[in-house]
Amino acid sequence: MAPNCPRRAPGALGVPGVQRRAAARPLRLQQPARRRLVPPPHAGQQQPGGGDSSIDEPSAEEAEALSDSEPDEASPPQAAAAARRRPPPPRNLATRVLQAPLAVAQQLSREDAHYLEKRARSRWWKRAEFPRVPVEGGAVPPEIQVWSKVLPLGLIFFVASFNLTILQNLKDAIMVTTAGAETLPFLASFVVLPASLAFFVAYGKMVEVLPSRAVFYAALSPLIAFYILFTAVLYPLHGSLHLNGFTAATAAMLPQGLHGLLKVIEYWTFSLFYCASELWGSVVISVLFWSLANEVCTVGEAKTVYPLMGIAANVALVLAGSWVKWVNSTLVPASGGSTQAMLNYLVGGIVVLTGVMMAAKWALDSWCVGDYCALDDAASSPKAGGKARKKKGSLGESFAVIRSSPKIMNLALLVVSYGVSHRLFEFAWKGQLRALYPTAAAYQSVLADVSIATGWCTIALMLLGRYVFQYFGWMAAASATPAIMLLAGAGFFGLSLAANQGISVLGMDPAAMAFAGVAAGAVTQVFARSSKFSLFDPAKEMVYIEMSREEKSKGKAAVDLLGSQIGKSGGAWITQALLLVLGSIHAALPVIAVAYTGVILSWLRAVLGLGKQLKEYEEEKAAAQGAPNGTAATAAGGAAAPANGSNGTDVSGTGGAEQAPAVRPQAA
Repeated sequence: MAPNCPRRAPGALGVPGVQRRAAARPLRLQQPARRRLVPPPHAGQQQPGGGDSSIDEPSAEEAEALSDSEPDEASPPQAAAAARRRPPPPRNLATRVLQAPLAVAQQLSREDAHYLEKRARSRWWKRAEFPRVPVEGGAVPPEIQVWSKVLPLGLIFFVASFNLTILQNLKDAIMVTTAGAETLPFLASFVVLPASLAFFVAYGKMVEVLPSRAVFYAALSPLIAFYILFTAVLYPLHGSLHLNGFTAATAAMLPQGLHGLLKVIEYWTFSLFYCASELWGSVVISVLFWSLANEVCTVGEAKTVYPLMGIAANVALVLAGSWVKWVNSTLVPASGGSTQAMLNYLVGGIVVLTGVMMAAKWALDSWCVGDYCALDDAASSPKAGGKARKKKGSLGESFAVIRSSPKIMNLALLVVSYGVSHRLFEFAWKGQLRALYPTAAAYQSVLADVSIATGWCTIALMLLGRYVFQYFGWMAAASATPAIMLLAGAGFFGLSLAANQGISVLGMDPAAMAFAGVAAGAVTQVFARSSKFSLFDPAKEMVYIEMSREEKSKGKAAVDLLGSQIGKSGGAWITQALLLVLGSIHAALPVIAVAYTGVILSWLRAVLGLGKQLKEYEEEKAAAQGAPNGTAATAAGGAAAPANGSNGTDVSGTGGAEQAPAVRPQAA
């Protein structure tokens, strides 16, 4: 058993993996007011505490309803199917109200591989319309006890996403307006990347030494401590702490393209704050939150919980952007209009909300869950019959796997192209943005507007994305992100280059064209971030459905590893090379535009190649099964996407299950 994880009795509320059949039963009809809404224990089991239970034994009618709603495991498949189709017993009004949002979230998270396998979908690549995804009749809605996990997890994810939005805007506003956008590629390569590697080494030590439930607080506390230190000490004293004149003294010894690196060193306190702000997303959301969510939620509960997490994250985007704008327009001017006042309000809010997040984690540990960490260890233990965690392959092994399969090769091109093109665009857009909004408050207000628009756009695509897959097919959904980024990016680069050269377009003067170019860049940024989780990632994950288990497992690991290593760093490397040759982002803008266009075109080519491969696979499958018009289509054929703003990550921990039951949502 994991340390500091008290085991609860088998019938206790919310213990995943214990008495699974009892936890899956629906609520009893017409329960007296004094009964607690917990699943009844199996016959012969004693309630926690060893004494008489305060929960009445079910009556004969209730026992019959429970036994009818849950077929015996030994019954024939026909009887079990008939029992599943039987409608559940009626529920009272309060239960229906509490179960309604859970049932909606469960339906939104449905993966359609099973549906596509059992339904004949004739020649999906030529049909203009596809039938709607059917609702499984007689499905038992989620139990209201799931709220005991939804509420604390949703609060944790909301606060983490809220703080992430503020930190992303704040770090860019401080660093870019002070040292310029030329510092961003060097920060990503020489500061953020080593700090991330150092954190994950330290995190591994924490997991080995500390109790499981203390790791969350131990990993989160250093970040909050540094934010407080920066606001209270480092920023007020930055004038005396910075290496003033360092860039001017050493610039003559280095090429102009490395002046951004010199500024990173000169403004070292701002560089550290930038790095600590970047770590919030990878540490708190990617590692701490999702580790907690995967331990707390069972596979069945994840279908209900994770879509609600996606809604919470994108609502946090909208509210965080609105909070930043209100602080800069109301509170900061009333306090003198200084950057220090802005820091006090924004970082103070982050600290307060982090305390709320820790309180939600404590509540989840205390009265919602139980011995989830011990169960997780037992489930992954080979001696207990579970599957041991798979080890990630090396970079060389990932390249070998990618070369072995054309499908995986095209998937890797999709992931790498997105990462490189988005980084190239971000560096160029933030450089143009600084020229128009030189102060930290104005710069941050624009980023807040982009965050608000991104949140609303992501919520809309969460609801509409599944219908894009269903009625237009895989090809349209997979091509939407690169096509919009290409068109909007062309507007940004074209108008910005014309403004820099003093060329008038459509009667606009250079200043108006510069503002129009930045606006086109904002559209590109909003759609690039929002469509990734609602269209791009589901389209990518659908390709894995028809792969073999080995190809799926190795291919997914290789694509994820390559995408994280090359996709995220490739844009920074290309920009650094251009800075060394051309000296500044302003001078390198034409070359960045050409590189951006080339990467997007290769992305679209990979989508077309992958669609062709999926079409050929469907035709071969139809011919092998002897069906003239094709049989069940795979995810390529108009499959309904998970409408939860998710990134399609397998939450079961297998990395290659035939059908991932749920997907992880993330903030855009």
